[in-house]
This record gives sequence, C-alpha cells and structure tokens, in this order.
Amino acid sequence: MRDFITFATPALMLGLLYCLYRAATLFAAWRPAAAVVWGSDYTDAERRDDFWGFGTLRGWRITDGDHQRLIEETVHYQDADGEAHVTEVKRYVRAGWRPSGAHIVWYDTADPDRATALGPGYWLLSAGGLAVALVMLISTAMQHPA
Repeated sequence: MRDFITFATPALMLGLLYCLYRAATLFAAWRPAAAVVWGSDYTDAERRDDFWGFGTLRGWRITDGDHQRLIEETVHYQDADGEAHVTEVKRYVRAGWRPSGAHIVWYDTADPDRATALGPGYWLLSAGGLAVALVMLISTAMQHPA
C-alpha cells in the first residue's frame, strides 16, 4: 500500500496542477464563441448502431467512456473581430444520440484558428475529481500507517 501511495500522490498532484493550469489559461487568454458543426467523424450509421447497444461499427476506443464517445468535428465560428475560422475540435457526446449541430468552443486570442470544445468548466470539474481522489488517498494513508 505504501508503494501505491508513493506513486499515486505525485501523479494526482501533477494531474490536478495540469487541470488548474488549463482552466487558468482558458480564462486568461482564450475566448468563447458559438460554433456551427459542418462535419463529424460520428456517422449516422455508427450512431444508430450505438443507440441499439451493438457498437460494432465504430468499435471500442480507449478514449470512449461508458455511454459516451469522443468525436472529432469540423466547426465554423467567428472570433471577437468578426473573422470566420474553421477548425477541428474533439468533444464527448452521448453514445447513440445525435450530437448537437451547434455548441461553444474556446479559441486562442493569439491564434484564433486554435480552438477546443473542452472549456474551463471541464478542466475545473476534472481538477475537483482529482482533488477528491487525492484527499481520499491521503486520508486512507493517515488512517492506515505502515
């Protein structure tokens, strides 16, 4: 148990710090924009296959979770200056359900062609989950000293 705690604590700390860093950079230098989806790698045939619980067309991928898929989409959006941009973003959607045709992306103000669908809320929730796991790990280590 001591070896697990020795390796898990720094790993959770690094993950927590990375999530907080991503959230801070998104708040500081990135801006949200409404994006319209023009194309997706999640086809209607794959969606229907997932809806009925087969999942044979798309297959299992390590990035997919339970009842969710990580898809890649081509989106069009405008920055604060009104310039149009096109980029590829990845986002999680519910497996078997039709993804929405519009959503929020966050773009880099220094390079508006760089965008992400994972906003600061995603990174703050991830940091919260890692913080809870870290507190539970340290609490367990304190209750069961070797």
